[in-house]
Amino acid sequence: MKFKPAYLFILSATVFIFSASAESLADKIKKRSGEIAEVKALLNDPDQNTRAAAIDVMLKSDDTAMREIAYSTGFNSADDSIRAIALRNKLNETDSFTMYFTLPEDASAALKKQYNYFGGSLTLLFKEYSEQTGKFKAASSKVDHKIKPGNVSGLTFTFNTHYCAGTLSLNEESELEGIVTCEKFKFHTKATII
Repeated sequence: MKFKPAYLFILSATVFIFSASAESLADKIKKRSGEIAEVKALLNDPDQNTRAAAIDVMLKSDDTAMREIAYSTGFNSADDSIRAIALRNKLNETDSFTMYFTLPEDASAALKKQYNYFGGSLTLLFKEYSEQTGKFKAASSKVDHKIKPGNVSGLTFTFNTHYCAGTLSLNEESELEGIVTCEKFKFHTKATII
């Protein structure tokens, strides 16, 4: 089978372009990898101020990969101030989150009724949030027109809704965990933040 010279030229040009494109892509990946490594080094810097500045800048970045690396590093940090920065920023990006109740095995009939009324969970709908102060206004999805204040301070998240109130703390698994009281009934609660 004989190929015409024009066809061979197009074929070799295509192979050349593909090869150049692959090299260009490989160069971009290597460059990006170096940038990420440099930023990760700042997140793990021994100086707390450098770590705090790095995570703050990365979390405010428009770059999705940088934000996700910052959240992962922030929530898994041994430094509670870095974890607190990650929590405040994550809440700034969150419209709602759901807290899941744990029903004890020996729960009374009244506690089971309350648990069932809420469907075993409570979803907070954020109406306002200030990353600077940690103050927010939220409502439950059950009564979304009754907006109440709440607060984030360090690793502690405190809220009120029409029926419920709670204080949760960021645990080692990057969950908010604590006790939520709905009317007079207390539920051990967890909410996944990431």
